[in-house]
Amino acid sequence: MRIGIVGAGVAGLVAAYRLSQEGHEVDVYERWPGLGGQGATLDVGDGVLLERYYHHWFTSDRHIVDLWNELELGPIEWQPSSMAFFVDGKSRAFTTPLDLLKFSPLPLLDRIKMGLTVLRLQRAGKPVEAYEHETAHEWIVREMGERPWTKIWGPLLRAKFGSRAQDISMAWLWGKLTMRRRLEGKEARKELLGYPMPNFEPLYVALRDRIEANGGRVMIDRPAARISKDLVITPGAPQSFRRGLDPREFEPEGEGERYDSILATVPNDVFLELLDDDAREALAPGYTDKLQSIEYHTAFVLLLELDRQFSPFYWTNVADPSLPFIGLIEHTNFISPAHYGGRRFLYVSNYLEPHEELLTLGPDELLSHYEAGLRKVNPAFSKEWVKNRWLFREPAGQPIVTVGYPERIPPLETGVPGLLLANTTQIYPEDRGTNYAVRLGEDAARRLRALTPA
Repeated sequence: MRIGIVGAGVAGLVAAYRLSQEGHEVDVYERWPGLGGQGATLDVGDGVLLERYYHHWFTSDRHIVDLWNELELGPIEWQPSSMAFFVDGKSRAFTTPLDLLKFSPLPLLDRIKMGLTVLRLQRAGKPVEAYEHETAHEWIVREMGERPWTKIWGPLLRAKFGSRAQDISMAWLWGKLTMRRRLEGKEARKELLGYPMPNFEPLYVALRDRIEANGGRVMIDRPAARISKDLVITPGAPQSFRRGLDPREFEPEGEGERYDSILATVPNDVFLELLDDDAREALAPGYTDKLQSIEYHTAFVLLLELDRQFSPFYWTNVADPSLPFIGLIEHTNFISPAHYGGRRFLYVSNYLEPHEELLTLGPDELLSHYEAGLRKVNPAFSKEWVKNRWLFREPAGQPIVTVGYPERIPPLETGVPGLLLANTTQIYPEDRGTNYAVRLGEDAARRLRALTPA
């Protein structure tokens, strides 16, 4: 079977790898001149590669860990987590149950109740369906009380989901608290996080090399500009990525190629823009409505190289609504600066609603905008600490998981025979990430395999 795959992110590469192992002829089209999608790396100088958006693995992330080991790519660094909340003008450790008991912004009885409630949730063993028909706000206020919502959960959800914070499904929070952090044994006292050494890039390179060794093609800086009902992909010209994400802006180049099946691994809106009129009309009834019903928030990340340590924590959740960012992820408090020749890196993270004015700022303007907030976290901070900076935007960074979300998830099968879609909106009830992108890619490969003529 001849298969075209749109997108060389984790899901697309994994699907292509699995299908090429079985002898299928696979072509991968990628708009960006690089591999990895939302997990892509950049060269920060001197040949040092770092992810554009912060990433790590949990011990429960078996899909990607197993793939890494299958490809024999080297060691995974497992380190204790180091998390804090910035609230009431101070960063407070928030990694262990003892940290919760010491968390003075909440009264002691609220701390105890909150900890016991999370523990009961994790041990209850109820399926996700039990939490799909109410909001996290409703559940937290009922089970923990108003103060934990006001002081911790509300600010966190507002930071990630903006004006939709009170609409977020409890199923999303259930996934965060029960599926991603299954702490047992020693981890009940100290959570471990993993990072592939030396970075994520060897995974993408190995997948590309295996695909090509099996007779496939992985074509970067070679976007799909159009997909037809009869499964023809018309490619766009090189450098089309400079025109943005909308395939309608890409200049077609060369003859289209016909495939027996096509898998698109792009966001919902991009997928619709890829289809010609006949393909759109051939989608299953209601499929377009499902695609358009899911909102995204933009991941907006400023990566700073600093000349000194900013804080003692790897991950600081910002629960102060007066600060203009939601998180500080100091990568070199997780992986030693020695791994980067003594250099230090800090991600300043935001999730923003589409069309927010902040998204129009460049890196220097954004740093100036953030400066006062960074000084609130560390009063000694100065822009003189910043040796370099990079700014990244991902419009489809975070699907908004509201009540009733499962009914809106588009199935992989689109209704157009042979055309499948696999993207982050279908990762449920877990949150999107590289681990579940591996699982999604393997699921898509199985569906494509089922289309193979007997």
